[in-house]
Amino acid sequence: MAPSYDPALNLVYVGTSVTSPAPKFMLGGVENQHLYHNSTLALHGDTGEIVWYYQHLNDHWDLDHPFERILVDTAVAPDPAAVSWINPRLTPGETRRVLTGIPGKTGVVYTLDRATGEFLWARPTVTQNVISAIDGATGDVIENTEVVFSAEGQDVLACPTWIGGKDWEAGAYSPRTNRMYMPLRNACARMMATRDGGMDLYALAVRTQFAPGYDQLGTVQAISAETGATEWLYEQRTATMSLVATGGGLVFGGDVNGRFRAFDDETGEVLWEINLGSAVTGFPITYAVDGRQYVAVSTGTAGTASGFIRLTPEITPSAGNNLFVFALQH
Repeated sequence: MAPSYDPALNLVYVGTSVTSPAPKFMLGGVENQHLYHNSTLALHGDTGEIVWYYQHLNDHWDLDHPFERILVDTAVAPDPAAVSWINPRLTPGETRRVLTGIPGKTGVVYTLDRATGEFLWARPTVTQNVISAIDGATGDVIENTEVVFSAEGQDVLACPTWIGGKDWEAGAYSPRTNRMYMPLRNACARMMATRDGGMDLYALAVRTQFAPGYDQLGTVQAISAETGATEWLYEQRTATMSLVATGGGLVFGGDVNGRFRAFDDETGEVLWEINLGSAVTGFPITYAVDGRQYVAVSTGTAGTASGFIRLTPEITPSAGNNLFVFALQH
């Protein structure tokens, strides 16, 4: 996935994915840290040297962490009512240069100091059971031993699913609101550690399902970069896909049922919607030509979209690959 770059610090931030095989008892043992998988790496822009790293998860379930890292200068004042894990050394309201976002499939928001990698705060957004706790003082992540594989043939219910509470579908950030807008899914997976069949590369057999207690699969959450609180929540039956935020106060995004819509970035109200017929699998963009603004997005097949469509068999979009461009009317 595309890295992020801070020219003032001359640091390149990039995420890493899972090991192969995924269950760590097959790869040296569950007690080892297995650096540097599922980590954020801060690399020196000239030499490539690792300046700092932060490991988000010792991963047994193919819950990669290679997604976008958002670089923001913001006041940091995590709301204890919304944020599960907070660094006790934080001075609430202090402006920090942070790296934030949802870097991995767990759907957990992590906010780190982007100069040093110091852990500042983290919180889940969707159902997850793979992390028991995060030590606020050190940032050390403690995995849930009840769902850590210890032998071949063992099966567990891991939340979220291997195709992501969040996956490669991009979230967005608006400096207008200082909020992140994230496409998320309420899904888990029954997983078995096996070298026979399933996903041979990762030594896992997987069956995806709705998270317990949910029948709405897709969500969009607007999350404050300052407080960590969810400011608004949109839910629907089908999985949500990539988003883009605009300076005009809109958030555009689609879903696997072919719906493409514009949200109000302050309230989450759906202001406009169209049915494009096929899963909206592309990354929406906006651009201007000769003073007129356009919004473009593509549709078609994609691995995660196909996986989520199987959870809602009553919904049957086409698989057409198309590029749609809309002009904003004044």
